[in-house]
Amino acid sequence: MITFMDYIVQAFGASSDWNPDNSYSALTATSDSLLSFETPKTLSLHASSLSSNNFASSYRLSTLGHIDGSISYLYTSHALGQVAARSPSIPLRNLVRGYRDLRLPQVPVSGVWELPTGRKPTLLYATLALPPPSVLNALYVRRINPETLLSLSLYSKSSTTPVLNGGSPPASVLAHLQRDTGQYSVEGLLSTDSALLGARGLWNFGVSPPPAAPPSTPADFDLKIPPSTDAYLQYRNRLASKPSLLSAGAEFYYSPLSHVIGMSTGLRFTTLAPHIMPTPSHSSRGKPFTGTAASLLLPSNISHSSFPYTMTLTLNPLVGGIASTYSVRPTPNLALSSRFDFNFYSWESRYVLGAEIWRGSRGSRSISPENPVYWAKERLRGWFSPEEMALKEERFEREDENVLKVGVDDGWSVKALWTGRVKALLVSAGVTVCPEPRKVGADAGTPWKGSFGVTVAYST
Repeated sequence: MITFMDYIVQAFGASSDWNPDNSYSALTATSDSLLSFETPKTLSLHASSLSSNNFASSYRLSTLGHIDGSISYLYTSHALGQVAARSPSIPLRNLVRGYRDLRLPQVPVSGVWELPTGRKPTLLYATLALPPPSVLNALYVRRINPETLLSLSLYSKSSTTPVLNGGSPPASVLAHLQRDTGQYSVEGLLSTDSALLGARGLWNFGVSPPPAAPPSTPADFDLKIPPSTDAYLQYRNRLASKPSLLSAGAEFYYSPLSHVIGMSTGLRFTTLAPHIMPTPSHSSRGKPFTGTAASLLLPSNISHSSFPYTMTLTLNPLVGGIASTYSVRPTPNLALSSRFDFNFYSWESRYVLGAEIWRGSRGSRSISPENPVYWAKERLRGWFSPEEMALKEERFEREDENVLKVGVDDGWSVKALWTGRVKALLVSAGVTVCPEPRKVGADAGTPWKGSFGVTVAYST
């Protein structure tokens, strides 16, 4: 379960129409979410609040032998009033990273992210970990234009020992510049730690995504004209004919001070989501008219020939590592994933298996006619419209929803993570068990070791 602040940062990117999946760093995001999830190892309490449309705060208190915590504050120029902030109303699938449904990359629309005041979407986020030695993490994000995102990350740790030569405490700054055109994505990185330089790139093969142009309105006409039908038909035909996407990318790092070199390359083949996010040009409350371009893009008109799956292949030639992953979602509530690592220098291999299981409502909430309050229940049913009843049932299902993640590797290290709701609280409990390595000549001790932790979060 991600933290409340990570959820707000994620909502900021979604509200400003930024696609985090069209990046080389997200090439293996699906398998990482299903296999490399972290389990809590302590008791941690989180209290957060979105006090206004532009400001959020969070406080954390945890104990592991000693008590520590953190204070976090966030400000954004992009109003987030539409974001669900109360813990009972936040969809659990927005807090748990699991199987990623990718959509065909689309050219960003300038009219989506620009504010009425002319300011560009900006986010400021800082976290101070206490007690000493305190650690400060800060993040600055700004949309330079619809295709470019700039982020600056700061890490600083207080030193308990005197710093030699009167220098400053250990700190580093990471600058990250990304350009996303839909067809490809390029990134540049610069870190003050050892003057590290880096570059990433991702290319999506196939038909170029059409730009989502805003609707044009003649001066002497009051009604909005929908965008070009040809562009929508091309977009729909691309999904109908080839509901999949092949991406290839690479990254390279170099430090002139420490002479460290790093590089990797990878491929990703994934099925695309059979639905299209509505753009401001054709979003509406009602159902589109039959025969229009918007009606052609409804989920019922675009279907998969099989269940969604994602395959990746990554290669690190410098260290001789190669890894392949396969993730599949046979049902909406079940996702499976596997990863196989092999080193062609040492001939060592490793595999990991994982599963994600979602559970919905515990059962039907209907009351039998033999129940004494059946007549009152039926009379109250007539007070609500079908839309209100559907929203009520959806809220009940959301409150009962929970997820279980399980992972195991070839060394019989097993971990499990459960996330769900208890009243108005979000609770995440995890356990990790792995065999204890035996030392030569040492007495036989406990053959297994493990850890257990619980995280409780509440937000308003």
